[in-house]
Amino acid sequence: MIKQLRKPIFFKTFGLYLLIIVLLTSAILIFSDSIHPFHIALVITLISLLIALLFTKSLSKPIKDLEESLQKVASGNFNTKIYLKNNDEFKKLADSFNYMTGEISSVFAELSRKKEELNSIISSIQSGLLVLDKEGRVLLCNESFKNIINNKLSENKFYWEIIREPAFNEFIKRVREEKKNITNEVELNNNVFLCSATELVSGNELAVVFHDITEIKNIETMKKNFITNVSHELKTPLASIKGFIETLEEDIGDAKNKHYIDVIKRNIDRLIGIVQDLLTLSKLEEKGLKPELQRVNLKTVLEDILKVFEQILKEKNLKLILDLGQGLPDITADSFKIEQLFVNLIDNAIKYTEKGEIKISIKQAGSIIKIEVEDTGIGIPKEHLPRIFERFYVIDKSRSKKYGGTGLGLSIVKHIVLLHNGKIAVESNINQGTKFTINLPI
Repeated sequence: MIKQLRKPIFFKTFGLYLLIIVLLTSAILIFSDSIHPFHIALVITLISLLIALLFTKSLSKPIKDLEESLQKVASGNFNTKIYLKNNDEFKKLADSFNYMTGEISSVFAELSRKKEELNSIISSIQSGLLVLDKEGRVLLCNESFKNIINNKLSENKFYWEIIREPAFNEFIKRVREEKKNITNEVELNNNVFLCSATELVSGNELAVVFHDITEIKNIETMKKNFITNVSHELKTPLASIKGFIETLEEDIGDAKNKHYIDVIKRNIDRLIGIVQDLLTLSKLEEKGLKPELQRVNLKTVLEDILKVFEQILKEKNLKLILDLGQGLPDITADSFKIEQLFVNLIDNAIKYTEKGEIKISIKQAGSIIKIEVEDTGIGIPKEHLPRIFERFYVIDKSRSKKYGGTGLGLSIVKHIVLLHNGKIAVESNINQGTKFTINLPI
């Protein structure tokens, strides 16, 4: 900028020189006819050089001061100021320069303050924070993340150089492809983390937050082991008690005592059902469990299962409607677990339906088999729908006692669906019924 400013000043100075020379020459020629021309030229040249020297010095000094000040600003010194005495264009330029440096200084001070605040917040976050660029290079990470990976030198490295975990690579790849916030569990250095990743506004960076849930997972494991062990321990004595109750039932003729025996027997059956469901659920929740896959004909499986429910359907006067699509293909699945799925859904529908009908629909939709089990029962309140697949979740305890529910059937169904890489959804309205929809890959 300063160099560009010097060119017009040079031409103005050169024009002034010519004007001075012309004026001096004219004056000498008018007043001194006897002076030799050489002397005239010499005098004019000396006077012109003196005037030019003084004029150039007065022009070059503020330009030099301005150039030096700009170099200081460029090096990061925003407190630089220029003070000129002459009230000309350079004075206005200096005032503008001082105002500009003042504004820049204020902006940089604010940015520095916000940066310090941000760094302080990031450092104080207990969860690990990782920011990646579009190529997967680490732009930013906090101390918590460095402690997670036991590596203090993480910036400017690719994330796969510091996190050698295939599950995490798949997780990042999925976030990039789907371009949405995704949460997944990842195991790092024998600890379990709930990772939440999302693309930043720019679309190039990716922010990943690591929440340590190791203790929660350990507690869950302890709880599962406890339930499994207790269930195994209860299974044998409950079977023995049931056997003795059945023996007593044959010998008791008193109607009053027989009523008590029926109550005990009914509750023993409920306890045995809970224990069996607990064992089934514990097995389904085992880490690394793989289904025993084989070709399964859903129509044949369903027809065999419905024979078990014929009597209770007749007793409750419920109508059963089957809607099986034409030419249903066999699916690759675990036959026993698919039977469990249907048994739990149909049993659930019959329990909570006093009148009307139960409709079972199986149809093919591309590479998916769509299963629907719909009833006209008492329905489920909207606020309970998100939690009905949780273990032991009971909408109403009195309702559970009345219908003999254990709170485990739907949890078993969900685990079976997930085990087959499927999806399950539920729709329900009070006193209008409930519909479960399951999509299983063929």
